[in-house]
Amino acid sequence: MFDPQKPYNDLPLISTLELDTSGLSKLAEDTRVAIEILNYAVNTLPNPGILLDTLAFQEAQASSEIENIVTTNDDLYRGVVFDDFTPEAKEVSQYKDALFIGYHRMRDKGAIGPGDIEEINRPVNLKQPGIRKNLMGFDDLTRIASLKSNGELEILYTPPHGTELLQKLLIDMLEFVYEDDIYLLHPLIKIALAHYQFESIHPFRDGNGRTGRILNILFLCQKGYLDFPILYASSYIIQHKNRYYDLLRETRASETYEAFIEFMLRSFKETAEKTLQIVEGIHSLLRQYSDKEFLSTLKGQMVPLQETVNVIFRKAYVRISDITALGIHRQTAAVYLDQFVDQGLLRKERVGRDNIYKNTRMFELFETEREERS
Repeated sequence: MFDPQKPYNDLPLISTLELDTSGLSKLAEDTRVAIEILNYAVNTLPNPGILLDTLAFQEAQASSEIENIVTTNDDLYRGVVFDDFTPEAKEVSQYKDALFIGYHRMRDKGAIGPGDIEEINRPVNLKQPGIRKNLMGFDDLTRIASLKSNGELEILYTPPHGTELLQKLLIDMLEFVYEDDIYLLHPLIKIALAHYQFESIHPFRDGNGRTGRILNILFLCQKGYLDFPILYASSYIIQHKNRYYDLLRETRASETYEAFIEFMLRSFKETAEKTLQIVEGIHSLLRQYSDKEFLSTLKGQMVPLQETVNVIFRKAYVRISDITALGIHRQTAAVYLDQFVDQGLLRKERVGRDNIYKNTRMFELFETEREERS
């Protein structure tokens, strides 16, 4: 019987579950369609890389917020531009590092293994990296607890104990996701189940939640639903945080999985639909500011102006040096950027001896989403 006070060493291997998920098949297919529409829209951008850094930082920010690590967009992007992070912004930026470590490993190898998961976890778990090595027979348990109103700790969950068991559970989880010829559930249902399983295995001392949310993205890419890691459900989890944690606890206690699977599928579907709105917003801004008729009203040559627009939409903050890297003279680059300030696309700020230009119009697309979850 499940006891939150004791290590859940009886956590079932995910590959052994016998589930009837027929009631979720329509939602799974609707979710697949929403994700594939998003993927198509991203690939119609002239430069899909426009989204990668910006959305990845938004996800890093939202995912860290679930762990009560809160920072502002300005702190985060200024840290990137000037390599001068607040402690909170630095921790958020490490999540983005973890995400791209995983994405590049998955892309290069076609899949990720337990060792790759350890490397993904490392940037968000610098103090005690690696699979937990709690010693059997010693009171060295990892526990998940909450602080009650009277100041006492309530033990909510004690994950499995023992390194060999943790590794066995992780390998089983990965095989379950990858082996579509053996495990015949809808791939999105398998990804949802794998998320529950990873959070229940809780293989690291810290950073399990953030690592688990990164794995969701990587599995969506590995299954071919996404060409780029641009679907991040952390905002959805923030909006439904209590329900998410309640479902984790209820699923462990009852070993009935359908409600948790449904929650995760809805998180993927709604996030895909909201991200599509952001992509469409970027499309609209690009059309507006790349339009030849519009650019012809500005001082400068058409091609360098178009290249400047592409750079502006690749970074949240742009410096003159980003434009001179295109082979444009420094004075000309400053003229170009100042014109986009006059047109309402950028806001110019003086920081030390340097001018930075903030893409305020693109920021507005992400700020709307952030306001909805707060």
